Amino acid sequence: MTEKAFPKMSARPLWVFLLAAPFLCGGFYETISCLFSVYFIGYLFYCYWKTGRLQIQRNFTILTIVVLLTAYGVSTIWAVDHGMAILGLIKFLPLFLFAVAVMQIAPQERAGLLKTVPLSGGVMAVLSFCLGQIPALGKLFFVNNRLAGFFQYPNTFALFLLAGVIILMGEENWRLWKFLCLAVLVFGILQTGSRTVFVLLIFTVFVGLLRMKNRKLCRKLILLLCVVVAGTLVYAAAAGNMAAMGRYLKISVQSSTFLGRLLYFKDALPIILKHPFGLGYMGYFSTQGAFQTGVYSVRNVHNELLQILLDVGWIPAGMFTAAVVKSMISKQCTGTNRLLLLVMSAHCMFDFDLQFVVIFFVFLLAMDLETGSTGKISGKSTVYVGGAVLAGISMWLGIASGLYDGGNYQAAVSVYPGHTGAWLAMLPQAEDTREMEYLADKVLSLNDSAALAYSAKARAAYAEGNFADMITYKQKAILMSKYELEEYLDYFDMLYVGIQLYAANKDMDSAEYCRLRLLEIPDMLENVLSNTDEIAWQIKDKPNLILPEEYQEILEGLCTK
Repeated sequence: MTEKAFPKMSARPLWVFLLAAPFLCGGFYETISCLFSVYFIGYLFYCYWKTGRLQIQRNFTILTIVVLLTAYGVSTIWAVDHGMAILGLIKFLPLFLFAVAVMQIAPQERAGLLKTVPLSGGVMAVLSFCLGQIPALGKLFFVNNRLAGFFQYPNTFALFLLAGVIILMGEENWRLWKFLCLAVLVFGILQTGSRTVFVLLIFTVFVGLLRMKNRKLCRKLILLLCVVVAGTLVYAAAAGNMAAMGRYLKISVQSSTFLGRLLYFKDALPIILKHPFGLGYMGYFSTQGAFQTGVYSVRNVHNELLQILLDVGWIPAGMFTAAVVKSMISKQCTGTNRLLLLVMSAHCMFDFDLQFVVIFFVFLLAMDLETGSTGKISGKSTVYVGGAVLAGISMWLGIASGLYDGGNYQAAVSVYPGHTGAWLAMLPQAEDTREMEYLADKVLSLNDSAALAYSAKARAAYAEGNFADMITYKQKAILMSKYELEEYLDYFDMLYVGIQLYAANKDMDSAEYCRLRLLEIPDMLENVLSNTDEIAWQIKDKPNLILPEEYQEILEGLCTK
């Protein structure tokens, strides 16, 4: 295929997008992903209108993205949460659309898209730091006194800034604005308090300086970095806020944060082995209470390779790993892109960076999208009808997710009845047991691993005096939330009332059944503690499964009967 056959489009719309997209929470929320998809579909419509075709390069990277998206779509069949699983496809759909959009511009312009990262990161670091000084806005841009930027998560924001540092240090011609941008990026990283990124920053600077042939420039950069670090320390001391800087003095493999991640990994591995096709999007979050061996509640496993394995299984995870490695060893891969992939991959092993779709875009720009044969999509119905369908589905589910994120749960399920999160959020707001049971049934029809729904069913059965069902549902709730002491205490209270009610009505068999179930609770607690991992006792949130004194006194009284 010749250049004339495939005229190249302007990269300006993609430049504008990549400069602005990080400010939309880094693309973390499904609603924002849907906006991204609509934007890219519009751009691709424009490209088709101008040229009469879309070009696509057939290579392993694009094949991997297609397999990944297909796996998210197909996983809805066996997913733990049948309602939420489809949102995984919608969330990561922009990856394919972005890759195709990038293929419509010239290769040299594709490489130039990465230059948006330091520009966007630098502006975000300054803007979020300044806005964060306003008391009313402080919590939006700082998390535990750590700069989080518009990502609202310090660690991934720090990685985004570090990507900007890597890209800048790969530049040959330095002007004043690049020195200023580098200073801002490093200052921003230091303010995030991200220890992993701090270590990777040292590695990046060391490698970057070694690659530079201009020794004079090296000395200037070293001096600049020393000034930035010293200035940041002086500022932190003067402002009386050493929280972020103090974290760097606590870098250790024995830290609670690091050990906590190891615990997540250990708990997840057996599940990955049992489920080669994954649990579906949000499946890990829904089921972790049943298999965890310590106290934690996390939406993601803090390791992107494990997260893909948990979501969609071995095949997509293996292909994605192979695609990254293949890109890194490719002869077409520049030194900057290779370092970018290496550093970002390392950080992804300890955090959930790729859940921020903007970070995934940076990954794709550094990966191999150039090689392979060039094909075309020229059918009008394929482009317009296919694009319209994808845009329509994205807008439909994006509106539902946006309503949920905004706290309008009833409207969210009206738009998309499969939104399990919205049904769950309405449960605590139920006005009576009938509504509570209705909502719980809705949740369990979509996700039979929801502890809160089982607990609600137990509460409804208890209100109706149906202690047999109450026991069944409460035991399921406890099975799905083993480390929640409140679940055991609630179960204890209801059983104790049951004993008294049945005894008052002379139904001694039922009273005895409730008594025996109540006496099992200490053994249930002991069984959980005996299976608790040693790491769980070394992290900040330790198991607390000791019955209060008044409950132990009741147990002693029941044991003597």
